[in-house]
Order: sequence, then C-alpha cells, then structure tokens
Amino acid sequence: MKTSRIYWLVILSIIGLQAVYAQFAEDVLRFSQFGSAVGARSQAMGNTIVGIADDYSALFGNPAGLSQQKSFEFSVGLSRLGYENDVTYLGSKTTDNNSAINLNNLGIVYPIATTRGGLTFAFGFGRVANFTSVASFDGFNPTSSLVESEDLANSDIPYYLHLTDTLWNPILSGNVQQTGRVLEGGGLNHWSFGGAIDVEQNLSLGITLNFVSGSYSYDREFTESDARNLYMVFPENFANWTYTSTIESDLSGFNAIFGLMYRKPEKFRVGATVRIPTTYDISETFVDDGVSNFDDGFTAFASSGGGDTKYKITTPLVLSGGISVQPSDWLLLAGDAEYTDWTEMEFDSNNSDLIQENRNIKKIMRDTWNLRGGAEVSLWRIGLMLRAGIEWKPSPWKDDPSDYDQMVYTAGIGCAG
Repeated sequence: MKTSRIYWLVILSIIGLQAVYAQFAEDVLRFSQFGSAVGARSQAMGNTIVGIADDYSALFGNPAGLSQQKSFEFSVGLSRLGYENDVTYLGSKTTDNNSAINLNNLGIVYPIATTRGGLTFAFGFGRVANFTSVASFDGFNPTSSLVESEDLANSDIPYYLHLTDTLWNPILSGNVQQTGRVLEGGGLNHWSFGGAIDVEQNLSLGITLNFVSGSYSYDREFTESDARNLYMVFPENFANWTYTSTIESDLSGFNAIFGLMYRKPEKFRVGATVRIPTTYDISETFVDDGVSNFDDGFTAFASSGGGDTKYKITTPLVLSGGISVQPSDWLLLAGDAEYTDWTEMEFDSNNSDLIQENRNIKKIMRDTWNLRGGAEVSLWRIGLMLRAGIEWKPSPWKDDPSDYDQMVYTAGIGCAG
C-alpha cells in the first residue's frame, strides 16, 4: 500500500533530517488528494457519488444531481477518523495510533417551485480531506547517529547541545537507541454554493463554487539515548538528546465543479463532472528545537529560531464519470471512474528550487484512474438500507508497484426516507 511507503519516507526524513520547511512534490500531493466523500450514504457505498447524487452530498460530488431534490433538506454529519500504523525499524516493531473527530458536513438544499423540471440551490460546509496520521519507530542503531547527518552537521544546534567538540566532530557515532514519532493533523474544508437545473426532460446541469480553507500541522520528535550505558567518559558522558520540528500551515483557495446528469427514473442515472484546478495560497511557520542531557546532570538547549514562508500550489484537473442502475425496487448498484493527471501539479513560484521541483513532478508522477463501486439493498418492510462498497486508488507515483495501491472497503446502515 502507498501508506507503507509514506511511513518509510517519514522515517528517512527524520534520520536524514531534511529541512521540514522545504517544499517537495509530497506537499502538492497532500493538498491535491481528497479523502472520503461527503455524506454517509456515499461513504458507505465505496465513495460513489457521480452517478447517484440525489441528496445534499451532490453539492460536493455532482451538482447536476441537485435538481432531483423536490423538498427542503437540512444535513449535518460528524466523522471520526481512526489511524493505526505498524512500523518495523532495525528489527523492532512499533505500533501507534492517532484519531480526530470533525464536522463532516452542514448545509441546506432549497428547491424552487417550477411548473416542470427542477431548479434547486444548495449551500453548505464539507470536510473533504483529513490529514490525521502518525508514524513511530524505536530501535537500537549500532552504526550511526543523527548528529552525523550532513544537514544537522551544517547547523549550530549540535554544537550548542555539546554533541560536537570544538572542531565540530560529533561525539556520537552509533550505539544509540533511536526513537521517533511524527504526528500530522488538519484537513481541507469546502464552503460551497451550488445549483442545478433541468435543461431537458431527465437531463440536468449543475455547478458548485467551492471556497477552500484548511490547515496542516506537522510535529516530529526524534530522541537518541545511551540505553546501554556505553558513553561514560567525559565529554562523552552522554545520556540522551531530543530534536523536535514543527510546522503549522494555513491555506485558502478556490475551485469549481461542473456537472451533468441524465436519468431514466427508476432505471438508471449517468453522470459526469469536471473539477477545475485549485490554486492554494499557503502560509507556513516552522521551528526546530533541541535539548541534550548528560550523566553529570548537565542540560543544554538550542533552537533554530524558527521562521515563516509563503507559497502557492496548483492542483490537477479532475474528470469523473459515474452510473447507477436499479435492477429492482430493493437493489441499487453504482460505479464511478475518476481520472487525474498528477504531473499537472505544480508550485506557482519564481523560486528556482520550486521550479526545479516542478520539473521533478513531471518525471516522478503519473496519471491514474480511481475506480469505485457500491451497492444498496433496501429492506423496505423494516425501513433499513444496507450499503457496501469498494474503492481502488492507484499510487500517483510513476515507479510504484501495485503493492502501493490502496483498496478501501466500506459499509453502512441507513434508514429509508
């Protein structure tokens, strides 16, 4: 799965000490991908929406489906994301978890009375992505120390922590217990206004305007300790030291979804959407701190002083198509296909490093087709709806094998309206 790849990238970034405030392709990808669909019904049916879109969630999936609404609707929903991760590092396995509870959606659908056809407007809030994650590891490293890494060696922090001598030679060269943890949080929110109209019998067009807000937080802590009491002679009477890095990002942007739907009542629906690229304005603050402790009770502190940066990114165009069929009164089947060319991601900047990263994106990313399918069974006598689905999300990285693809399985229970 792709998530396994991410865990190892996190570990390597801690050990290699990449500057956490530098921008890479991963940063654009993070803000370009959406998580689960908005709305419990769609989520339970494998996140299918384009070919169904007959309730409030159409505002975020296919606005053309809003014209099917003939009565006022108020929607509110909460979501809880539970994230668990297993990492094996230097032969030692570590399990960790992180979770977040968020408002998933809130809004209204307001149909306008017409002599024929449909005209409907909707306004609301939707949580379209959640960045909650965690990665932890713990293992004994006999051969190297973070202090020896090139990036950290070029900074003043090891010197002020007394982890190097006056000639900047590190006092640690391995035989240390290494423990790390990375916590991520935040998400993307859409404040949306949209509408749909029937332009022909059973044919509707719709549009949603999305004003995007969001945040991203990154908190990593790396500790090396003399767990086996091998550093005992001054000045190498080292006990432990900890290095922490944090990022706080705020972002805003805009995009729009154009939708089309043709339907044969009680038989089938066919839908298509175009989501235009989103341009985000991102503001980040960051800080790196360190503390060291020695066996004689001496403690030292150091800080990079932190800083801030601003940049822009542009996400890819997304094309989607979907169909739902109702072979009987009690069964609904749905499927979606979504195309994204991830090489279209880019940093909107004149900075030479970011321009080079745009070139790298063209080389290392690829286009993908996300496929989703779901079913809904109506137990009409007791008013229950049983739902289940599956989603296949290929990795957007060009050289990733199929093992990095994600398979998402969903299920849910609803009540007939």
